[in-house]
Amino acid sequence: MVAVFTVCFEDPFWVGVLESEEDGRLTVARHVFGAEPSNAELRDFMLYRFAFMRRSTQVFAGAARGHSAHYNPKRAQREAMRDAGRPSSTKAQAALSAAQSELKAEREAFSREERRAEAERRFELRSEKRKSRRAGH
Repeated sequence: MVAVFTVCFEDPFWVGVLESEEDGRLTVARHVFGAEPSNAELRDFMLYRFAFMRRSTQVFAGAARGHSAHYNPKRAQREAMRDAGRPSSTKAQAALSAAQSELKAEREAFSREERRAEAERRFELRSEKRKSRRAGH
């Protein structure tokens, strides 16, 4: 599994984007930090909250970036420096967009159901009140 975590500034917040590739499938997660995170905050995030990031449920074929099987620390450091200035990949942006629209649809369905239940509850209260007035209580 190859994972890349990128922290970048998206006006007005600092955002972390996790791109992970496993068996040729790309999944993406996004976390909004707010103010610029310090190194200690990033370390705590990686240790304690990184595993609980909500990842995209849709799976995208193809790699975000090419990675070789051989590990060369100097090359990895150069690639990290090069990637630090680069925005997240377009596949990652598409995955985030799809995940956000999916979450929006879920929230809308939940809100619609809550509104319907609340309207039904208020109707029942009005009906009971009307019945009690007609009964003379």
